Amino acid sequence: MFKLKLLNPKILCFILVILILTALPAAAEFYQSGLVDFIQGKHQITVPIFSPAREITLTAEADTVLMAAGAADFKLEAGKEYYITQGEIRVQQKAKKSREPEVKDGWGVQIMASSSEENALEYKNQAELDFEVQVVVKKEAELFKVLAGAFNEREKAAEFKQQLQEAGYNGWVREIELQADENESQPEAAEPGENLAAVQSGSQEVGEGLNFYNSEGEKIREAHIFKIKGQFEVNDQKMQGEYQFGPLANSVLFSYKTDLEDLTAHLLQSSFNPGAPEAALKAQAVLYRTALLYQLESQGARLGNMNGLNFGRLSPIYKEAAAATESQVLIRNDKFYYNTDFSFKEIGRPRAGIIPLAQANYEYQEIINYYYERAELAELPELLDSELKFTARIDRGLHFKEIRQMSWAGPRVITVVDYDLSADKLKLKPVLAKEIVPGREDLGELIRKNSALAGVNGGYFHYSGRPLGLLYLNGILVSEPLYKRTSLLIDRNKKLSFAQVDWQGEFEIAELSRSFNLSGVNRSVTAGEVIVFNSYYGARMPALNAGYYDIVVRSGEILGTETESGIETPIPPDGYIIRVGSEKTELINLIPELKGKTAELKYNFSPDLEAKNILHAVGGGPRLLADGEVKITGGEERFQPDILNGRAPRTALGLTEDNHLLMLTIDGRQSTLSIGMTLEETAETLKDLGAVEAMNLDGGASARMVIRGFTMNSPSAERLISNGVIVNKDE
Repeated sequence: MFKLKLLNPKILCFILVILILTALPAAAEFYQSGLVDFIQGKHQITVPIFSPAREITLTAEADTVLMAAGAADFKLEAGKEYYITQGEIRVQQKAKKSREPEVKDGWGVQIMASSSEENALEYKNQAELDFEVQVVVKKEAELFKVLAGAFNEREKAAEFKQQLQEAGYNGWVREIELQADENESQPEAAEPGENLAAVQSGSQEVGEGLNFYNSEGEKIREAHIFKIKGQFEVNDQKMQGEYQFGPLANSVLFSYKTDLEDLTAHLLQSSFNPGAPEAALKAQAVLYRTALLYQLESQGARLGNMNGLNFGRLSPIYKEAAAATESQVLIRNDKFYYNTDFSFKEIGRPRAGIIPLAQANYEYQEIINYYYERAELAELPELLDSELKFTARIDRGLHFKEIRQMSWAGPRVITVVDYDLSADKLKLKPVLAKEIVPGREDLGELIRKNSALAGVNGGYFHYSGRPLGLLYLNGILVSEPLYKRTSLLIDRNKKLSFAQVDWQGEFEIAELSRSFNLSGVNRSVTAGEVIVFNSYYGARMPALNAGYYDIVVRSGEILGTETESGIETPIPPDGYIIRVGSEKTELINLIPELKGKTAELKYNFSPDLEAKNILHAVGGGPRLLADGEVKITGGEERFQPDILNGRAPRTALGLTEDNHLLMLTIDGRQSTLSIGMTLEETAETLKDLGAVEAMNLDGGASARMVIRGFTMNSPSAERLISNGVIVNKDE
């Protein structure tokens, strides 16, 4: 169990005995709170089709299907009415729909009057969201008046007026026309301090979910969210496509679920004829997309004021125009352009000159530049807000940084140990969990046992703890290279380098003029393999299988062989054992002649580790940077898709031109904290931090950084590891 991350700089100062140096402001301001919420909501936009209502009636047409989680799709009958509500319906009320309702005098509260119908409707919508009562707009004497509530008695309306005032609405009680049966569903006024929404909902819990009824009053489905796909009619408006119905307070919100690109295309369709020039459509797509960002920032991911859009069939012409400029927006001075140009804060009609310019063969970039010369085109995935939260001194030549970023894909948290390789009292080395191959250990424990200042997890490993790839400790091969993957090499003078390492091992018996290729080191043996085991495997071999042989070598001399099935042969501390698979008959036939013979292991590395004076090496991969440029060697090094593709927690190493080692961890798989990075994003991050050479290490739940025993990042899960890379004092 590792300790949770500590983020408070004062706590760090106390625990790590390090000095907080600085906190720098963000370099850019693209993502404010509204957009952050939208991004963390997986870029989904909800566009209400109508104002929320207690009950929605729809009439099915051709091929209309009701969908709900955990239930089979239900095909609606064409021409038949259906009802969606949070409560129950009364069938006898539905039967009265065809009759003219009886009208009588009643009481309501007038809360607004305006000469603008648009303003009155907007006020009405807000009041309905706040109170979930009947709110209507009535035109009287050239004014549009907003009336809330419908009561038989003036006293009830007066009580409701008091509640409105407490919520910030000013108004006065007045007479209204009231349908005879309408008051039955109108809520009683709440007692002072009582929650109005709860009173209105009756026995139905707020947000409990939705019910779907047929015209006979039979409940067909109940669910929190319904989706309806096909053709149907609501409020005399024909709908086509897939729509969503969800609870809002104790009403039903009928909405269209979409994303930024789809909504951009629908806006284009609402503004242009199909014959509009392609360049005009592309230019306007960029402008609409930029304006939509402001709507998302200011309103959140539920966008209003889009009642004029028809979310039915979308013509491919508009989809193609949006796709051709996908994710392109206008920016200026490291901000979205709507921050400096008020006109971008509204979804308006296209400028009159856009089509003539396109007809004059202007490209869409030229059209945008003509009107918005102060702005520049940018790609959303490339825009990044980055903040250095703090930096701290761990020891002389060793510093810690935490960087918080917000990208179009989501938040990212980066932790960095910056090790000045010229610091003469520090050293870097890989370490093996439990100091044996088939073992795993907590990184914090590895740090403690080695009295290390800092460290990160190392290379890949089998679930048993056996390293998967090169591990070379104090000049001894612990695990052979795998698929010529990139490794960190540390020479005896503490110089670091990255290289793709290959290996060929031989077991040579000079007196018999014979040598045999080795298949690996300290790992399980198949029938056709010869594997060498040394003291890093532990005190004893795994149990011997029938037909397999152990050749025991000590101080260069073959002491003999073990053939007994099930025996766990002791491994000499100053020697090794060659385990021979049952199909290696050429070597098996020599076994009677081996005792007392001189034997030698020959390891041929490429590059030559001995010639390069290498003391330690640890494999990982793939390569990320070479000569200052991004170079991802994942395919060449035969990595599986789960490492190569997508965003994940990462650990990586980078070398800077001024001889610093950057040990980097990136948190991931935590949508509100950090989504992780792709390999390309990791490479770009290291490059931005000054690295010119870089490699990837094991990631996922293994990605972890520990300083003086404290975990400095937020791992996505707890995991024991096989090996790590640590920095400690060079005593």
